Amino acid sequence: MTSSSDDINFNNDNDMIHWAIIGLGDVCTIKSGPAFYKSHGSTLSAVMRRTPNAARQWIETNAHILPTNVCNSIKGYDNIKDMIHDMSSQGRKLDAIYIASPPGAHLENVRSLCNAIDTLPSSSSSKTNNNKIKAVYVEKPCGRCAWETNAMIDELKHRNIKFYPAYVSRAHERTQVLQKLLQDGIIGDKIVNVKYTQVGSSLARGLDDNGSKSSNDIPWRLNAQYSGGGLIMDMGCHVLDRLDYLFGPILNVKSNVLRKGKGESYSLVEDYVHMTAMIGECSWSTISSEGATVECTWDFSPPNKDESKEEIDELIITGNQGSIRLGGMGSGLPIDILDMNGKLIKTIEFDAPLHPAQPLIQAVVNELRHVKDDEVVKDDLARSPARADNAVRSSEVLDSILGSYYGGRHDDYWRRADTWPGLSRGEEE
Repeated sequence: MTSSSDDINFNNDNDMIHWAIIGLGDVCTIKSGPAFYKSHGSTLSAVMRRTPNAARQWIETNAHILPTNVCNSIKGYDNIKDMIHDMSSQGRKLDAIYIASPPGAHLENVRSLCNAIDTLPSSSSSKTNNNKIKAVYVEKPCGRCAWETNAMIDELKHRNIKFYPAYVSRAHERTQVLQKLLQDGIIGDKIVNVKYTQVGSSLARGLDDNGSKSSNDIPWRLNAQYSGGGLIMDMGCHVLDRLDYLFGPILNVKSNVLRKGKGESYSLVEDYVHMTAMIGECSWSTISSEGATVECTWDFSPPNKDESKEEIDELIITGNQGSIRLGGMGSGLPIDILDMNGKLIKTIEFDAPLHPAQPLIQAVVNELRHVKDDEVVKDDLARSPARADNAVRSSEVLDSILGSYYGGRHDDYWRRADTWPGLSRGEEE
């Protein structure tokens, strides 16, 4: 169970990690926002949103749920430079930044942050070792393409700032238990095949009219300029990253990418993806997985007017002595262990964390505070399992999957919809 800052002695301010949030969208409401002041050794000191006064209004709106010490000290800003310079001039501690904007603004925000740090007065306390930005935690899928993800990492590395991607499922209890089950050989000593199927777009808002909304009304997740593509960018990236974490890098990607929906009044991002691949060699998997085949299907296309579409979210991991079945997206869904004939042997139940990002944020905080393995609260991690290199690999896999549809991924492809769905028009490569 992740610990809460309610149990912390806030007088020990030097030992706390002080966070600022850039962007205050829906991800900050439940998933991640509260974790920055509920995690042990962590507090929230500043928030920023571009819309004038929106950050200050967010503080007022959330005053009833913010801890008293946070509510009394947190400040709101309209731009990154003002936030960094003001916090510095007042000698207020700021250790880490959470970038929670849509992916299309991530690189711009990282560059603005770096510029703000670079333009601080040379005597500023925010440039000293005792009070400087140590880390940036970026919402997944980090960049719209691998080039952007790498560009962010390079900007931060140049300033000795750590980069953490928000691939939260790596730190979930369910993922950690699954990793241990694989290590213990519950389904054998080798992974043979991994198959994932997702049908339905229940988490995509604004599609109740079969996709016939104007471009001004659609969710940002379906606008490639903001998201980098369709829902696979927002949802599928979690599964791809989890496979990377458990088994190794995803290689030899082949894909069939289509637009099945009939809406013609907004940018026609893909809504169906079928991918085949294999697992490559790695040094981090707890079970032999090299050469295992991977097959994933994402069908986010809206149903026809008279069609009912069953929602599916199923990940099946097949070893040489059995298989494991579980939901791919939920943090509290059960794990089923099956024998070689597909007969259920055991089901393991989990409680979903109230704030899905808190286990990973706690791990990041622990790492920044140099907490040792034997000092963490039960089930917490002393070091973040999400790193810059896995963010890059996930971006590269998404580029390999979607490149043919968008006619390339290393330029402003989101601005040239006339090239979609690309020369291959979604045909198998």
